[in-house]
Amino acid sequence: MPDSAPAALIPPENTLAFERLLDALESDRVIYVGETHDRFDHHLNQLAIIRGLHERGVSLAIGVEFFQEPFQRYLDAYIAGSIGEKTLLKRTEYYDRWRYDFRLYRDILGYARRHKIPVIALNASSEDVSRVSENGRDALSPADRTRLFGLVSEPGRAYRERLRSIFEMHGSLSDERFHRFVDVQLLWDEHMARVAGNFLNQNPTRTMVVLAGSGHLAFEDAIPSRVASIAPGAHSVIVTGPDEGSVGDAVDYVIAERDISLAPPGRFGMMLAIDDEGVAIRAIAPGSPAEATDLRPGDRVVNIAGERIEGLDDVRLAMLDRVPGEEVWIEIQRSDTSRSASHQVRVLTLL
Repeated sequence: MPDSAPAALIPPENTLAFERLLDALESDRVIYVGETHDRFDHHLNQLAIIRGLHERGVSLAIGVEFFQEPFQRYLDAYIAGSIGEKTLLKRTEYYDRWRYDFRLYRDILGYARRHKIPVIALNASSEDVSRVSENGRDALSPADRTRLFGLVSEPGRAYRERLRSIFEMHGSLSDERFHRFVDVQLLWDEHMARVAGNFLNQNPTRTMVVLAGSGHLAFEDAIPSRVASIAPGAHSVIVTGPDEGSVGDAVDYVIAERDISLAPPGRFGMMLAIDDEGVAIRAIAPGSPAEATDLRPGDRVVNIAGERIEGLDDVRLAMLDRVPGEEVWIEIQRSDTSRSASHQVRVLTLL
């Protein structure tokens, strides 16, 4: 679609309109499909585009924001079928580094695995992001600055002003903190663009579908122009939103939002914390199913539903497929005894 053309609104339930969208995308080298991370309908649209292009015979790769580049080998192993879903989440430290409900992305990864579509981890590591957030890119060594930012110049006025409106939602903060905030956004945009662009150059027969937050994709000075400088080729930007007037200057298509949500997860009604000895119950919510048992603050959770618990991510993994109303065995270690005791707790959703 020409840069000057307005975004086209696509009703997701209109099969003809969606097929025409796929017609337009087939010849593109890169297809950016933006998301609001916690909206399930956005991820359903991403999957529909991936499936539609794959079924048309397009050789795809999927670039994703929700995994970090240093863990690429585990994504490769998952797609190859040599490790399972929970091992993938454990080894990529998903619940520490991304934290959004994995079920939002599950169908996309499952489809990629079934059809052997490469999934490319685009994001910078949390460690690098933290360093830039704490000190800014000017404090980096020349080698690290080149590694993380390449030869990127100072961001333009439009880039900074767009970020300022977001930054000021958090109240009145210092210019120094804003400068570091811009550096972090620049790191994300530059890193994801560089990983995507390098993959495209190394795999010239592949089309990449990039899944990332809409703010990283919907503006030409964010990821799209940066990828184009590394790996030139036609691209389209798609977001999900209420109407075509609510998008950035790079957006070609808007898919109308739908009121579709994930089913609520199962929860115990306990506040847990990690320390040197494992996972401990810190508090129990009044009126929760946990309160109806003899579980107590200070108890250490060592097993949930047959899965050993050593960290908070293990709790999330053990509860991944648990639903409200299901009964789950929890094994705890109590501080006033050397014996472990098992307690059956009814799981429900806390609103």
